[in-house]
Amino acid sequence: MKKMIFVAIVIIIIGSILLGVRFYMKNIHTPENILRVARKESELTEGNYILGQPYRTTGFDWLLIQNENGEKVQELINITGADPFTELNLSYEFGMGRNTFIFYVEERIEGFSEEMGVSTVEYVVTGWDILYPVRRVTFFSPRRYIIETDMRDGGNKAIE
Repeated sequence: MKKMIFVAIVIIIIGSILLGVRFYMKNIHTPENILRVARKESELTEGNYILGQPYRTTGFDWLLIQNENGEKVQELINITGADPFTELNLSYEFGMGRNTFIFYVEERIEGFSEEMGVSTVEYVVTGWDILYPVRRVTFFSPRRYIIETDMRDGGNKAIE
Protein backbone atom coordinates (compact mmCIF):
# COMPACT_ATOMS: atom_id res chain seq x y z
CA MET A 1 0.00 0.00 0.00
CA LYS A 2 2.83 2.40 0.90
CA LYS A 3 4.56 1.51 -2.36
CA MET A 4 1.46 2.44 -4.42
CA ILE A 5 1.14 5.77 -2.60
CA PHE A 6 4.83 6.47 -3.23
CA VAL A 7 4.46 5.64 -6.95
CA ALA A 8 1.36 7.86 -7.20
CA ILE A 9 3.21 10.76 -5.55
CA VAL A 10 6.19 10.34 -7.91
CA ILE A 11 3.87 10.28 -10.93
CA ILE A 12 2.08 13.43 -9.72
CA ILE A 13 5.39 15.22 -9.13
CA ILE A 14 6.79 14.28 -12.57
CA GLY A 15 3.52 15.22 -14.27
CA SER A 16 3.47 18.56 -12.47
CA ILE A 17 7.04 19.29 -13.54
CA LEU A 18 6.28 18.45 -17.18
CA LEU A 19 3.14 20.58 -17.19
CA GLY A 20 5.04 23.44 -15.55
CA VAL A 21 7.81 23.28 -18.16
CA ARG A 22 5.23 23.15 -20.95
CA PHE A 23 3.39 26.19 -19.53
CA TYR A 24 6.67 28.09 -19.19
CA MET A 25 7.80 27.27 -22.74
CA LYS A 26 4.46 28.12 -24.33
CA ASN A 27 3.51 31.24 -22.37
CA ILE A 28 6.45 32.84 -20.56
CA HIS A 29 9.73 31.96 -22.31
CA THR A 30 10.91 34.41 -24.97
CA PRO A 31 13.15 32.65 -27.51
CA GLU A 32 16.07 34.47 -29.13
CA ASN A 33 15.29 33.44 -32.70
CA ILE A 34 11.92 35.20 -33.21
CA LEU A 35 10.85 35.76 -36.82
CA ARG A 36 7.33 37.09 -36.23
CA VAL A 37 5.21 38.02 -33.19
CA ALA A 38 1.60 36.82 -33.18
CA ARG A 39 -1.16 39.42 -32.91
CA LYS A 40 -4.41 39.10 -31.06
CA GLU A 41 -7.60 39.93 -32.93
CA SER A 42 -8.42 42.57 -30.30
CA GLU A 43 -5.19 44.41 -31.29
CA LEU A 44 -6.29 44.82 -34.90
CA THR A 45 -7.51 48.26 -35.78
CA GLU A 46 -10.21 49.09 -38.25
CA GLY A 47 -8.76 48.30 -41.61
CA ASN A 48 -9.06 46.19 -44.66
CA TYR A 49 -7.94 42.74 -43.52
CA ILE A 50 -9.12 39.16 -43.77
CA LEU A 51 -8.43 36.01 -41.75
CA GLY A 52 -7.43 32.86 -43.58
CA GLN A 53 -6.05 29.39 -42.98
CA PRO A 54 -3.90 27.32 -45.33
CA TYR A 55 -6.07 24.89 -47.26
CA ARG A 56 -4.58 22.98 -50.16
CA THR A 57 -7.03 21.82 -52.78
CA THR A 58 -7.18 21.95 -56.55
CA GLY A 59 -7.19 25.59 -57.59
CA PHE A 60 -7.14 27.15 -54.10
CA ASP A 61 -4.54 27.57 -51.35
CA TRP A 62 -6.48 29.28 -48.56
CA LEU A 63 -9.72 29.02 -46.63
CA LEU A 64 -11.24 32.42 -45.85
CA ILE A 65 -12.70 32.33 -42.34
CA GLN A 66 -13.42 36.04 -41.87
CA ASN A 67 -13.94 38.46 -44.74
CA GLU A 68 -13.04 42.15 -44.93
CA ASN A 69 -16.45 43.05 -43.44
CA GLY A 70 -15.74 41.03 -40.30
CA GLU A 71 -18.24 38.29 -41.23
CA LYS A 72 -17.43 34.65 -40.46
CA VAL A 73 -17.35 32.66 -43.70
CA GLN A 74 -16.03 29.38 -45.10
CA GLU A 75 -14.87 30.17 -48.63
CA LEU A 76 -11.95 28.85 -50.68
CA ILE A 77 -9.77 31.66 -52.01
CA ASN A 78 -6.40 32.44 -53.53
CA ILE A 79 -4.04 35.05 -52.15
CA THR A 80 -1.37 36.86 -54.15
CA GLY A 81 1.23 39.26 -52.90
CA ALA A 82 2.63 38.54 -49.46
CA ASP A 83 2.72 34.83 -48.53
CA PRO A 84 3.96 33.62 -45.13
CA PHE A 85 4.96 30.16 -46.36
CA THR A 86 7.05 31.55 -49.21
CA GLU A 87 8.46 34.51 -47.30
CA LEU A 88 9.64 32.51 -44.29
CA ASN A 89 9.96 29.09 -45.95
CA LEU A 90 7.72 27.63 -43.23
CA SER A 91 7.85 23.89 -42.68
CA TYR A 92 5.17 21.32 -43.41
CA GLU A 93 4.93 20.61 -39.66
CA PHE A 94 4.21 24.28 -39.00
CA GLY A 95 1.53 24.21 -41.69
CA MET A 96 -0.15 21.26 -39.98
CA GLY A 97 -0.81 23.48 -36.96
CA ARG A 98 -3.87 25.01 -38.69
CA ASN A 99 -2.81 28.56 -37.85
CA THR A 100 -4.89 31.56 -38.76
CA PHE A 101 -3.21 34.35 -40.70
CA ILE A 102 -4.16 38.02 -40.97
CA PHE A 103 -3.85 39.40 -44.50
CA TYR A 104 -3.95 43.12 -45.27
CA VAL A 105 -6.04 43.47 -48.41
CA GLU A 106 -5.25 45.80 -51.28
CA GLU A 107 -7.79 44.41 -53.75
CA ARG A 108 -10.45 41.69 -54.08
CA ILE A 109 -10.84 40.13 -57.53
CA GLU A 110 -13.83 37.96 -58.38
CA GLY A 111 -13.78 35.73 -61.43
CA PHE A 112 -14.84 32.44 -62.93
CA SER A 113 -12.62 29.44 -63.66
CA GLU A 114 -13.63 27.77 -66.91
CA GLU A 115 -11.42 24.76 -66.10
CA MET A 116 -13.03 24.07 -62.71
CA GLY A 117 -16.44 25.52 -63.52
CA VAL A 118 -16.61 27.58 -60.30
CA SER A 119 -16.53 31.20 -59.21
CA THR A 120 -13.17 32.26 -57.83
CA VAL A 121 -12.07 34.93 -55.40
CA GLU A 122 -8.53 36.25 -55.26
CA TYR A 123 -7.20 38.73 -52.74
CA VAL A 124 -4.18 40.86 -53.53
CA VAL A 125 -2.51 41.52 -50.19
CA THR A 126 0.27 43.86 -49.09
CA GLY A 127 1.30 42.07 -45.91
CA TRP A 128 0.45 39.50 -43.28
CA ASP A 129 0.64 38.64 -39.60
CA ILE A 130 -0.18 35.49 -37.67
CA LEU A 131 -3.10 35.39 -35.26
CA TYR A 132 -2.42 34.40 -31.65
CA PRO A 133 -2.01 31.59 -30.60
CA VAL A 134 0.59 30.08 -32.91
CA ARG A 135 -0.09 26.36 -33.17
CA ARG A 136 2.31 23.56 -34.01
CA VAL A 137 2.35 19.79 -33.82
CA THR A 138 5.11 19.93 -31.18
CA PHE A 139 4.56 19.78 -27.42
CA PHE A 140 7.00 22.47 -26.17
CA SER A 141 6.69 25.52 -28.41
CA PRO A 142 5.97 29.22 -27.85
CA ARG A 143 2.44 30.36 -28.67
CA ARG A 144 3.37 34.01 -29.25
CA TYR A 145 6.03 33.69 -31.93
CA ILE A 146 7.06 32.19 -35.22
CA ILE A 147 10.66 31.12 -34.61
CA GLU A 148 13.54 29.92 -36.79
CA THR A 149 12.85 26.25 -36.06
CA ASP A 150 9.48 26.70 -37.81
CA MET A 151 11.34 27.09 -41.10
CA ARG A 152 11.92 24.15 -43.46
CA ASP A 153 15.64 24.21 -42.81
CA GLY A 154 15.11 24.76 -39.09
CA GLY A 155 16.80 28.13 -39.35
CA ASN A 156 20.11 26.50 -40.27
CA LYS A 157 21.79 27.95 -43.31
CA ALA A 158 24.06 25.69 -45.33
CA ILE A 159 27.74 26.41 -44.88
CA GLU A 160 29.40 27.13 -48.19
